This record gives sequence, C-alpha cells and structure tokens, in this order.
Amino acid sequence: MINLKMKINKKLLPIKGHYFFFNAGTAPLVPYLSTYARQLGFSSATVGLIYTVLPIFGLIAKPLFGVIADRFKKQKSIFILFQIVTIVSFSAIYAIPESRSNVTVKLDCGDHVTVLKSCYDTVASLESDEGKINSIASQSKLATCQMNCDMSSPKTWQTVCEHWHIPQYCYSNTNNIKYTSSISKVTVNANDNCTYVATSNVTLDGLNFVPHCRIGNGFVDINEPCTLDCTNQKLAAKIGKEKPIMTCVDKMLNYKVCLNNTDLQDFVNETHFDACSASCDLDETAPWRLMEICEGWGADVAASCQPKTMIGQDFPSNLSFTGTILLNTTIPEANCVYAQLNHIQLPDESTHYPNCMPGELFHTSCDITCDNTELNEIFAAANESENNQGTKYTKQFWLFFMLMIISWIGQAVVVTFADAICFNLLGDKISHYGKQRLWGSVGWGIFSLMTGALIDVFSDGAYKDYTVAFILMFVFMTGDVIVSYFLKVESTKMSMNILADVGTLLSSVHTVVFMLWTIAVGLCTGLLWQFLFWYLEDLAAMTSDGSAYIKTLQGLVSAIQTFGGEIPFLFISGYILRKLGHVNMMTLVLFAFGIRFILYSFLTNAWWVLPIELFQGITFGMFYPTMTSYANVVSPPGTETTVQGLVGAVFEGVGTSLGSFIGGRLYETYGGKNTFQWFGISSLVFGVIHMAVQYVMRHRPGHVGFRQGYTSVIRYEQPNDMIHILEDMSQNR
Repeated sequence: MINLKMKINKKLLPIKGHYFFFNAGTAPLVPYLSTYARQLGFSSATVGLIYTVLPIFGLIAKPLFGVIADRFKKQKSIFILFQIVTIVSFSAIYAIPESRSNVTVKLDCGDHVTVLKSCYDTVASLESDEGKINSIASQSKLATCQMNCDMSSPKTWQTVCEHWHIPQYCYSNTNNIKYTSSISKVTVNANDNCTYVATSNVTLDGLNFVPHCRIGNGFVDINEPCTLDCTNQKLAAKIGKEKPIMTCVDKMLNYKVCLNNTDLQDFVNETHFDACSASCDLDETAPWRLMEICEGWGADVAASCQPKTMIGQDFPSNLSFTGTILLNTTIPEANCVYAQLNHIQLPDESTHYPNCMPGELFHTSCDITCDNTELNEIFAAANESENNQGTKYTKQFWLFFMLMIISWIGQAVVVTFADAICFNLLGDKISHYGKQRLWGSVGWGIFSLMTGALIDVFSDGAYKDYTVAFILMFVFMTGDVIVSYFLKVESTKMSMNILADVGTLLSSVHTVVFMLWTIAVGLCTGLLWQFLFWYLEDLAAMTSDGSAYIKTLQGLVSAIQTFGGEIPFLFISGYILRKLGHVNMMTLVLFAFGIRFILYSFLTNAWWVLPIELFQGITFGMFYPTMTSYANVVSPPGTETTVQGLVGAVFEGVGTSLGSFIGGRLYETYGGKNTFQWFGISSLVFGVIHMAVQYVMRHRPGHVGFRQGYTSVIRYEQPNDMIHILEDMSQNR
C-alpha cells in the first residue's frame, strides 16, 4: 500500500519559500526587461551590449562575495542584503523615462499620394536592415503612427486646406495684398472679348519675384480683384476706377479687364508700360488663394505670405495627427525606404485622406512614433545612419545601464548564495536539490504568465504598460526577504586557504572541460534570455492582431517552460543524473539546445513556439542541477560558496555575456531567424565535440582524474559512474 503519511522537513521550508518568492518576484520583470529596454528606445545591438557587460559584473561579484561569505561566515546577512539591493534597483528602473529621441521622416506629397521617406547614409546601410524591411512589406495590415509635421511653409498649408480638406486651417485675416507689378505686354482674347495685362516681375515687401502661376489640374485660379495705380498715365486713365481681376495666362500673372465703353486694345502693340502699384482684395474664407499666389511667385519668405488664423494669430508651426500606413507599400529604393500614408486622424477624431496635387512635390519633415516596432527601428536606424550618430548613449541609457548592473549583481549574489545555502542544508543528500529548486520554477511559471496577461490587459495596443510587473516584483521580493529571515544556515568547515584550494581544483583537466561546457551552454542561454521574446514580437507583428496578445503569449512561454519543462525534470533530476551521469547529461543539454534553436528558425507563427518550450526541461531543468551539483561535489571543504560563485560567474560572466553580445550583433544584422539557426547548428557541433573529448579522456590508457587534499582518487571507469564516485568522495572529506 502507498504510505500517505508525508514527512515535512521544516528546516527546508524557508529555502523552498525563498526559491518560490524570489522567482515569483523576478518573473514579472526579468523576462521582459529586454523588451522593456526596446520600448525605452534601445536597439537590439545596444541591448545586446548591455547584456554582454552585465554578466561580467556577475563574474566579479559571485566569487568575490562568495569568498567574503566563506571567510567571515556571513552568508545569511549578505544573502538578505542583496535581496534588498535587487528590490531597490528594480524599483528605480521604473522611474526612467523613455530615451527615444525624435525620429524624423520626410513627408512627400504629390501625384495624388503621400509617402513617408526615410534615408540611410549609404545603400550598404540600408541593406543591413533589408530583412526587417522585407518583413514589414510582407504584412498585409496597417500601422498607426503619431506624427508631428513641420508646417512653416504656406505651400504645406495650401495642401492641407485645399486637398486634405481640413477646413479649420483654412481661414486668414489677410484680406488684401499690396505689391508693385511690372507690366510686360497687353493682349486681347477674342473668345471673351477681354484684355489681359501681363506682368514680368513683381516687388512684394521689398523683394523681387517672378509672378508664375498655375491653373487647371486641381490648382486654384487666384481670381481676385485689384486696384492698379500705374505710372503710365495713359494706361492708368484707360483702367480708371475699374478693378482688373488677377488671373493666370501661360503660367504668368495677368490682369483681366473687360470694359464696356472703352478697352485697352490701343496698348496691344506697345512695349513699355513702366509699373503699376497693385492692391488686391482677398477672400478671407479662402486663404489658399493667397497661398497659391505666394507659392506660384516663390514668395514664401515675404511677410505678406505668412498665413494667419481667422482671429489674427499665426498658424501653428506644426500639424499633429495620427497617420495610418499601409505596411505592404513599404519599398526600398536606392538608399531610402518609402511607405504610403493612407489616411490621417486629427485630435478631433475627424478622418482625412492626404490627397496631393499632381506634378511638383512638396516636402516637409515629421517627428514620428509608430505602433509597429520594426517600422520604428527602421526609421530610427535610418536617422542614426544619416546623421552619423550610431548608438546614442543618452542619460536614460546610462541610468538604465547602471541600475541593471546593480540589479544584476544583486540577483547574481542571491542566486549563488541560495544554492550554497541549499546544499548546506541538504548535507549529503545533494540529489534532493532539484526538489527544492523546483519551487522557484513554480513561482516563475505562475507569475510570468500572470504578468504577461496583465500587461496586455492594462496596455493599449503595441505600447505596453509595465506598471503591474514592477508592483508584483516589489510585493514578492519583499516576501522573499521576510522568508529568508527564518533560514537556519549551519556553519561549514572553513578552508584555511580558499584561493589555493580553488586554484588546485581548476588544475584538473576535467574541471576545465566542465567550465568550457558551462560557457557553451551560457552562449545559448544568453541568446535565449535576451532575444527569444524579441523574436516572438517580430513574428507576432506579421499578424493583424499580434501586438494585442504578445505579452500573454510571452507569459505562456514562461509557463510552459516551467510547468511543462523545468518542474518535472527538476523533480527527477537526481534520479536522471544517477542513471545517466553528469558527462552524458552535459552532452544531451547541448544537443537539446541545438534542436530547440533550429526549430525556432522554422517558425512562421509565434504561437507554434509553445510546444518547443518543452525542451526547457533539458536545457534548464537538467542543466542547472547538473552544473550546481557538480560544482558542489568537487568543491574543497569550506569553499562551497566560492566555487558555486565561480561556476555561476563563468556561466553568466563569460557564457551568457558572449551569447548576448554575439546574438545582439547577429540579430540586428541578419534577423532572428538566421541568428537562432546559426546558434542551433553551433550547439550541435559543440555537443559532438564535447562527446568526443569526454570519450578520449575516459579511454586514455592509465588516465586518472585527481584532486589534491582528498583521500580518494577519481577513476572514470564507466560513463555513468561519475556521480557515484564523486558522492562517495564527498562523504569521505
């Protein structure tokens, strides 16, 4: 019969509680920090650089504080102190404002369409983002962008008023324009029996201009009455009190005169007319006529050509609206990227279509932020490339970087000390480590999923509100501090020469191979930690509703990783290690990473990532117990915390650091698909190499592995005997 009585080891309850609360506190934040950095405005290369440097601080902090703890026996005090440090630094990150500088695009309006244009400094620079551009162009959906466009030119207001049909910007208090017009000739039109007085030059506000004009094809005829005071007395007498009408003939300004009793035909053959002072009336409700005059003359700089509102104030210097872009119209050409602006929405929620006049384009620049991450990154990359700015190390960047360093050190020390304390409490039952550590996976799985869903619920579209993540972090990390206070840390035998003992340990070839394996796994883990969620966001962006559910999906990924992968394998990790041995498990972890990453590279829909996450059971659920138990067994007495810190530092400070750096560079240049594929192939190659090296070491004639200071000698006679021999030795210390 099954014994239903379960004996609870109260001494182990606080360490179980720590693993649960610590992981429940970091789960709402740590998985999302790289995408949070993306939202703050940092590129994938910048984030990769940050996560390259962070583990180096862990590399220093873990063994440093491990030595301090082993030397002064202050494990618990340092353990709790760095939990508090982690809480404070994480909380401070929330206060950092977005560092995204103004990203500008050119708005080109003409030939009946309006397009956004963003240019790189060279064609080669554009080609480095070609993967992202093609990804955007393949999406049959819309992106909305907040835009603020420069409107200092009357020509732009003319287009907005007349062609975009935005009446609130189509009023002016200017009801008259005065200038001097040089008369060039007089002609008679037989069709309407009217005389046309042509001009060759005008002087407006002391500046000379050629009075070109346009009519037809959607242009507005100026068609305004003028009073002329001509220096030619005969011409002045003929015109009298009549008010000729401004009009356009052969693309030049003319005055149309249709007289009843007298006409100007006597002047048809004359060639010299001097000049006329013109005072022309303008329709206050149709300022585009003034704008047509100013644009045709090229007189935007003249004071009279500055548009005014109906109450006499200046027009706004810019126009803010929400623009909607057709992503599948995105095309590269030369060193520029173009995308069509489909329609716009003003703050009053009115919708307008940015139709433009044919022929000559007008150009203006706009600050822009879109709800499509890839589109934002392309515009930002083009701006940085064109301005030769590269990565901008802003104040926000340095704040984020420094706080990440502090939080990383805090987490690194807490994780290392927790494992050392756990093995201390377990004594010779190190195979039970996984059963303690799995409670951390429970906390991580539950609250990473919950946080992802809550972020989506409290967010609007692609822009995510991470407030709930920081709140959950604070609550559970505070609970961790309280639980950790009840830990009973037993004293361990202190090594008289910690550094010498650790140095002797590192002289073993098997230990060196173990460290190299740890680095290889760290490379894969660095890419996974920092860029899996980026990759999922890019995949989700290809579907119409991707931005709405992405955080929920990311939470599900974490839940599958923990409940479907980590927890079952952590629970049986001791049994599996006894059956397979550490060496075989090390090789299996590398093969699992290789298959996992290659499967990622074939994804076309972000949701298909979920079954792949079951590999987490091997790539973490078995890897972590393998690494920590191996480190604990081989550590000389009194150096347990130091060795745990050293191994953890090699894993993160070298492995994940390189993985983050290389992954960030590859991701930015070649995209997520290629990056994961190449890492997967490399992991399989490393697995084959590791298997071959271990085979050679085991079968080398007369080979003996040793550790000085021990009464036993390790002989690797059978592949699966390693853990048994090591455990026997640990009992004979």
